[in-house]
Amino acid sequence: MLEAPLIVGLLVIAAVWSIYLLPSFFGDRREAAMHSAEEFDRFTHLMADVQKRPRSSIVPESRNHVRARRRIVLMFLAGAAVVTGGIALWQMSLVWLLVHLFVDGLLFLYIAALAQVKQRRQERLKVTHVSEQRPDFEEPQIKVIAN
Repeated sequence: MLEAPLIVGLLVIAAVWSIYLLPSFFGDRREAAMHSAEEFDRFTHLMADVQKRPRSSIVPESRNHVRARRRIVLMFLAGAAVVTGGIALWQMSLVWLLVHLFVDGLLFLYIAALAQVKQRRQERLKVTHVSEQRPDFEEPQIKVIAN
């Protein structure tokens, strides 16, 4: 009798989480392909906004805040997986086993989303820092034109 409302509650929570996580996992409309003029316009507005801001510790703090929030969500999902797994073993209940598998699925999807975010950031850093890479061959600083 008590398990049915619990399952419904967990499904509602899972639905809310999926609404929050799935758009960021599959990408949203802002990252869709655009015309080069629109992309250039967006890029110039972004650069102008960056130039107006003073260089301070705002960026690292926000990045650390995001990392801390992601770590908390990851720990919560891992803890929920352990707890539901323990309850499933303790109660020998098929319903709790299904809840545990569902939480495991959410944990897997969240880890996959984090891996995708990390990969996108690394690709973005590669593009940003291409000019700082040394070429494979070194050109001499002085060119001899005549003997």
